[in-house]
Amino acid sequence: MNSTADKPLSPAAPHTTAAPAQDLIGEELIAYEVDGDGSRFRMTFNCANGKPGSLSLPTECLHALIMTLPRMMTQALSSRYGDDSLRLVYPAEAVRIERSPDPSTFIMTLVTSDGFAVSFSLSRQQVCALSESGMNA
Repeated sequence: MNSTADKPLSPAAPHTTAAPAQDLIGEELIAYEVDGDGSRFRMTFNCANGKPGSLSLPTECLHALIMTLPRMMTQALSSRYGDDSLRLVYPAEAVRIERSPDPSTFIMTLVTSDGFAVSFSLSRQQVCALSESGMNA
């Protein structure tokens, strides 16, 4: 997947009428772009009809996507395989724990071998609980 930040993304036209939604059936995500000022992003994909398609949204939508995609994947796995316990799991290659500007909070970042990284804020008690649970495993 490619990423670029050079060219500005054109904002979507304002929605003025309640037209029915158009389903875009994507087959493969091929690239993403972030506007130079960070205000919008675009995901480009190949459509089922063989034509390219893209979706452009304000970056404020990224938080909603980040929070929603894992839940969507869990629901898809459960529906596909009939097993509610299935999860998409990535092996962590690196774990970093660092102090945040707030002295009572730490930042734990998990990183995979392909560069996927996710960070969580943890209290001192949570860091201690992780440490203790690792010793008892």
